[in-house]
Amino acid sequence: MGKGNRTRLATQAEIEKKAQQPAPKQPVGKTVRNVLIGVLVAAFVGVGIFGLLAQSGALSNMLTAFEVGSQKITAKEYKVYYKTAEMNLLNNYGTMLQMYYGVDLTKPLETQAYGEGTWGDYLNEETQRSLTDTYTLYQEALEQGYAVADENDVRYQGQMGVYRAMAELYDMDLDEYVKTVYGSGVKVADLQNSAKVTATALNYYNDYINNIDVSEDEIQEYYINNSTDFDLVDYRSFTIPYETVTYTAPAEGETVKEGEPSSQEEADAQTEQNRAEAQAQADKILARVHSEEDFINEAKSFDGETYADADSTLTTGAALSNATTTNILGWTADIERVKGDTTSLDTSNNITVAYFLQRYLPEVPTATVRHLLLNASEPSESATDEEKAEAQEKLAAAEAKINEIKDEFLAGEQTEQAFASLAAKYSQDSGSVADGGLLKDFAEGDMVEEFNDWCFDASRQPGDVEVVKTSYGYHLIYFIGSGDSDWKAQSRQQIVDTKYNEYYATLDSKYPTVVHDYGVSLAY
Repeated sequence: MGKGNRTRLATQAEIEKKAQQPAPKQPVGKTVRNVLIGVLVAAFVGVGIFGLLAQSGALSNMLTAFEVGSQKITAKEYKVYYKTAEMNLLNNYGTMLQMYYGVDLTKPLETQAYGEGTWGDYLNEETQRSLTDTYTLYQEALEQGYAVADENDVRYQGQMGVYRAMAELYDMDLDEYVKTVYGSGVKVADLQNSAKVTATALNYYNDYINNIDVSEDEIQEYYINNSTDFDLVDYRSFTIPYETVTYTAPAEGETVKEGEPSSQEEADAQTEQNRAEAQAQADKILARVHSEEDFINEAKSFDGETYADADSTLTTGAALSNATTTNILGWTADIERVKGDTTSLDTSNNITVAYFLQRYLPEVPTATVRHLLLNASEPSESATDEEKAEAQEKLAAAEAKINEIKDEFLAGEQTEQAFASLAAKYSQDSGSVADGGLLKDFAEGDMVEEFNDWCFDASRQPGDVEVVKTSYGYHLIYFIGSGDSDWKAQSRQQIVDTKYNEYYATLDSKYPTVVHDYGVSLAY
């Protein structure tokens, strides 16, 4: 969906953010207790028919698990979304789950605690959120006269490209991957149907946001209200250290050593005296500072070894987004700050003296491209000869294949749309393949060096296409164009997000949700 939370469609960024919040106490929507199903289940289990239906997957195709507006989502389709959310979580954050949450990846997530519930509760919330957002937009699209996306739709191809890329990651073909991940009853055709719904929703969504008008006045107003998110500062500083005295109670039968504090109160008093002496020294230094040169010379006089070089006190390009009320950046963030302002701050065992130079808005260029990636990396120094040979073989194969794809593009229409179709077909970058390899409005310096240098070459023109090798493998990049400065692009996107979310909020009551607990349980 691009940068930011543009819709409420579940994204990897939302998953990462959610993974650091308490588990949900209840799923989205209104829980429906289907008494009749409960009676039927009891009857079927008694004769063994229910177990047969559940195992075959037939039951999941019959029962409803979730409703959005007039759309009834079967247990099978719910399972597709649930297992996709599970794979996203494991592939992107598996190591974090093990290290910080104690998750055992050899056991079902549904059985493992998370917050007040389980990881299954978390996945259900993400699944229901994704279904709600997708089917809300899907139904709105149909109401506005949109046709359901077909196999020729680039976003459909991109959605299927995600599944293909995941299968390739595990050295499987798509049929094998579907069977392994989604289990009995789910076929490739089910993923294709889901992809068509998602692509239709995305087509409507993208058309909607692309038609949102954002004026220059709105961008300027957003910047003024959020300038600390974008502005950088330059300043000089050096530190005057002081000792923090600690008190350690003597062992039984022993006395306090000479020169050491006899209590915590005495230790605190000595620390305060040390701090006051350092502060007094800082005050005297700043009283003698009337220019930047004065400040540099005072630093040299205080510690000629540490601050011999004038640049040793200089900090440039510090982001005000990192400012707090207790650090130097917090002081520099004052909108009234002017060059020559000075201060001293207690920064834990140091009195820091600072000299303000300037605050400014950086004009960092942005670019938009489409790309496709074939994964391949150089072998590590510790690799065995066999591993090195295998890595080199993979690199050679990727290079040959990427050049074949380039030739295929050059032999065709050579349009952005044609490139997007190739990205959906071939790319192994799961983060961009769903949108035809689109990377929109990224700033200079955001990408790895080789990718960045090609995109921001002064000679670059729209329509340029080239193979670029990075540490990730071989990229084929199609240059769409240069954009606004990064701060403008970010401001515009935030405004678009706000306007879109205001629109989306009006759809909540139009497409209410209903949860069917038993149908949901078939996803596990």
